[in-house]
Amino acid sequence: METLKAIHTRKSIRKFLDREIPPEVIRQVLQAGIRAPSGGNRQPWRFVVVTDRSKISQFDRHEHQTWVEQAPAVIVACANPHDTWEKYDERDDCWLLDVAAAVQNMLLAIHDLGLGAVWVLSCGMHDIRRELNIPLHWRIVSIIPFGYYDETDPANAGARPRRSLSEVAYLGSADRPFPPSGESILTAYD
Repeated sequence: METLKAIHTRKSIRKFLDREIPPEVIRQVLQAGIRAPSGGNRQPWRFVVVTDRSKISQFDRHEHQTWVEQAPAVIVACANPHDTWEKYDERDDCWLLDVAAAVQNMLLAIHDLGLGAVWVLSCGMHDIRRELNIPLHWRIVSIIPFGYYDETDPANAGARPRRSLSEVAYLGSADRPFPPSGESILTAYD
């Protein structure tokens, strides 16, 4: 799949098939994650892969998001901020951006490999830390439930709408919306 096609066709999947994910597929997803850019090439990410349903069921006991519980696999995306702080200082939060870039790479790889995923930020981080023995100095950034899915299931229908470029992008100044398609950006505000 081409990169731009993957970006434009990826969507959040919240209903998975009860089908095991081959270890090599999981490995490819993780390899995509570690290819992300990181500040100072510090690579602060840590990924804990969980396929044990009894453990996964403990991740979200308070929020009770069914798509977490039914996922055949979950990647817990963490960061070791000390990796960043060794080069910079403890006020530097680029470790969070680094892990976010790695998560985006993994979401695109999951899509490219014919699976679906959802990026979850609201979860029982205390429960996850305890269940998976995650060290206290690691920060849990998010979880990624993923697996095979049925595209015809209404729960997995179409991508959500996006704002137009003119609402979120600007050209040369924050009071000049990015010009619409077909209009040259070189002459839009001459």
